[in-house]
Amino acid sequence: MPTARTIKAGIPASLTGQFSVQGKQALVGLQAWAEDANRSGGLIVDGPGKRWPVAVIHYDDQSKPDCTRQATSRLIEQDCVDLLFGPYSSVLSLAAAGVAEEYQRVFWNQGGAADNIYQQGFRWIVGVLTPASGYLAGLLPLVRQADSSASKIGIIRAFPGGFPKSVSETVSEQAKGLGFRVQYLREFPAELKDFNEILEEVRDERLDVLVAVGRIANDIQLAKQLVSHPIEIKAVAVVAAPIQQFRDALGEHVQGFTGPSQWEPEANYPNDYGQTADSVMASLRRQSTGIVDYPMVQAYAAGLVAQACLEQAGSLEDAELRKAASDLDISTFYGRFKIDPDTGKQVGRSTLLVQWQDGKKVALWPPEQAQGNLVYPWPRG
Repeated sequence: MPTARTIKAGIPASLTGQFSVQGKQALVGLQAWAEDANRSGGLIVDGPGKRWPVAVIHYDDQSKPDCTRQATSRLIEQDCVDLLFGPYSSVLSLAAAGVAEEYQRVFWNQGGAADNIYQQGFRWIVGVLTPASGYLAGLLPLVRQADSSASKIGIIRAFPGGFPKSVSETVSEQAKGLGFRVQYLREFPAELKDFNEILEEVRDERLDVLVAVGRIANDIQLAKQLVSHPIEIKAVAVVAAPIQQFRDALGEHVQGFTGPSQWEPEANYPNDYGQTADSVMASLRRQSTGIVDYPMVQAYAAGLVAQACLEQAGSLEDAELRKAASDLDISTFYGRFKIDPDTGKQVGRSTLLVQWQDGKKVALWPPEQAQGNLVYPWPRG
């Protein structure tokens, strides 16, 4: 049997740069998981009763792909980490996944949802998040239930980047079968800070549904300008809408915005492995000085998934861990975990669609987790 030692979990974390808020939150989530694992005696590696402590090692990737590659290589080569977790954001996750693939190391992808990450032929990636293509799967069905006459859709998305395209293409594909048409499609550079020109075009189109997906700063700025424009729209989905930053920036004007959420504490997923949602939230609050937001939660969930695979494999060998991940089908506080064994893409869970109603997020989709109905037309805040 292997000699007990400290298991090293590594993560490139954006402590500075455009993803610093979410990067810091992801690090907090992984550290909370490690603390809870150690509080229970450590991780089981070579059979019941044989537990090893876990330590988290991290480097600032500065929110830059090149720095992410360097940090990932350092974690593998210099620190010899046993478990390699991905950073926040799809663009950085894609960069880190490429490095992991070169070294044939399992890459626990907790922060990148873009579908193109799973279209590279990577063999060592394990996805925890629902892919971006499923983010707005419930939007048009809900609009159609509320309004049989709605027909015109507008899509505003950042370019380049696989994530905005993955999210919006599902809307485009669904539109035809539900009697909608994409009347307006506008791509913008992620550096754009003023959306007034685009919103003037949107006003002229007299759309029923508007979908916006960019980086977090894009989404917030667009939403802030949207609420002050005399635009008649019946439903508005902004991908960043459910996060606390969006709520803080919009204030009372957040009312009626919809968006996708990987997880909400009230979702009440069946749980057959690991801590309850209440227990996890308590742990995250102990680690964080601010509000518990989704990057913390998904990083914690990734730690639990890696823990379950480690127990099943009984080994720290990457090939054994990847096989265990392919075979695993469990439900944690975060929902069901099951991947496509060939691509590593998450196929076991659905993203929630939520809407801000009376200052609170209300889950609308999927039906089995719905807490209320879509407020329609859009109640401009």
